[in-house]
Order: sequence, then C-alpha cells, then structure tokens
Amino acid sequence: MERKHPGPADYALAVLALLAGFLVAVQGKANYSVRATAALPSRRLEELTVLIRRQQESDRMLHDEVTTLRSQLRAYRSAEARGQSLAHEMQAEVRRLRDMMGLARVHGPGLLVRLAASPNGLSVPQAQDVASVVNDLWAAGAEAVAVNGVRVLATDGFVQDAQRIRIGDARLSEPFSIVAIGDPVNLQGALAVPGGTVDGLRGVGVRVELSSVADATLPGYRGHFRFRLARPDRGP
Repeated sequence: MERKHPGPADYALAVLALLAGFLVAVQGKANYSVRATAALPSRRLEELTVLIRRQQESDRMLHDEVTTLRSQLRAYRSAEARGQSLAHEMQAEVRRLRDMMGLARVHGPGLLVRLAASPNGLSVPQAQDVASVVNDLWAAGAEAVAVNGVRVLATDGFVQDAQRIRIGDARLSEPFSIVAIGDPVNLQGALAVPGGTVDGLRGVGVRVELSSVADATLPGYRGHFRFRLARPDRGP
C-alpha cells in the first residue's frame, strides 16, 4: 500500500485547528477575567459604602471643628481689641492723673520770681515769704510751680530751718527762684497789686524781681504723699 504524503490542504487544516484551539483558550480566559471584574464590586460594595460614610462623617467633624475654631478666633480678636482699647483708656487716665498730681514733667509760658536778701543782708526772705508768693501764684491761676528747681504742690508746706527753708525733704537756700507756668500777664498782675505780697517784701528790703518766661520747664513732683490723720472713707 502506497503511503500518502500530506499535502497543502492538510497543513492548512492543521493550522486552522491550532488557531481555533488558541481562540477558544483566549476566549475562556477573557470570560473569566470579565466575570472576576464584574464580581469585585458586588463583593466589596458594602465595605466601600461603609468607608465612604466614615469619610463623610470625618469631613463633617473637621468642618465643624474649623467653624468652632474660627468662632473662637473672632472672639479672641474681639477681646483683644476691647483689651487694647481699655488699656489705651487706662494709660490716658494714668497720664491725666499724673499731670493733675504734678508727677509729670511740664513746660510752658510763665513767670519767674526771684527773692534775694537785701544788699546789707538785714532782710532775708523767710519761709512764709516764699509761701506767700507761691500762694498768690496759685490764686492767679498757676498750673505748676517750682522753687529752686523743686516742684511743689498746693498741699506742700514751707518750714523755716535755720538759714534755709524746707519743702518736704528738700532744704533750699536763698536766693529763691520761683517759676510758675501760667498766663504771664495774669501772674505778674496778681503779684504787682499795690499793698500785696511783693509790695510788702520790697518795703522791708527784700529784693524781688519779676520777669516773664516764654517757655519754662518744670520737673515732676518727687515728694511723698503722706497722710497722718486723714483716712479713706470706705462708706457705711
């Protein structure tokens, strides 16, 4: 029997069979992948839903916290503004009180009064003489007074201490330079009244000189506020 050799048709049929097998295998794998992909969401859908809800809840909590912090920041800024305003008001009040109490350095126009002993030394200005001139200056509207560079207040007393006068803790010697800040015309007019303090001092030989000052500078009060008998009234 003669053996038949495969021809071109046989080879073609074999190739087609191989291609068919390959396509079947590829299709099967593709179907498995599609089924696996389609099955993934159905298995994890519930888990993803839980995660999304948790994330949304976390976002809401963060949003609420941001809102709370912004509200607190506005409150802090408002309190800071009120505190700064109050601090400015208190500082202004302290400055005003320091000015009223004579604790602050001041300057302005005024009058210079010089009291000196007579040329023969028989008439020497005393504590009561300086006090009289200072009181006349206060009465004429002086806003600040200093004697020999020592700031004095209306409550200060002048005490004779041998050849000196004592004002608080300060002891001063003549000649006495009394500087008062105020209207120079009013101050000089008050002291130049006939029969007044200056007229009387000149009458006993004390040398008195009056001169206007365009801009005098007086130091702040350095004395102590002491009350021996007065006590604050606390009310009923």
